[in-house]
Amino acid sequence: MYEQYLIVYCLAAFIIDSKNRILIVKKSSSEQIDAGMWVVPGGKVHQDEHVVDALKREVKEEVGLSVVSFQWIGEDVFKNSGKYFHGAHFMCKVKSSKKIVLENKLEDFRWITKNEVDGFQIPKGIKRDILNVFKNYRLQ
Repeated sequence: MYEQYLIVYCLAAFIIDSKNRILIVKKSSSEQIDAGMWVVPGGKVHQDEHVVDALKREVKEEVGLSVVSFQWIGEDVFKNSGKYFHGAHFMCKVKSSKKIVLENKLEDFRWITKNEVDGFQIPKGIKRDILNVFKNYRLQ
């Protein structure tokens, strides 16, 4: 669907639970981007969709959680499969983190601490951003 665009606008949700852990999800090995890797929930913003609406929609679709508050924490531009992606990043609080329901393109999930980040195959940019969230928001 996004093949017609030169730059794809997307977002990433750094979801924090009550124990100050960040939610990561494992993508299917058949995915086009970051196949088989651990990432944070997120996705593409649809044409004419407000980025906040897209944030709430993507989190609900991917992990079944409802975003109740969020804070913009930065952005990233990267190239993958010949396309440029401009990602807006948000730190999110959710209504409840107790029941994760994964969409079918995701294989697993984990709530991780800063000390556990290196134990997962996470794309370089997302790993950097996860570590920055732990550092900048004093989540230990």
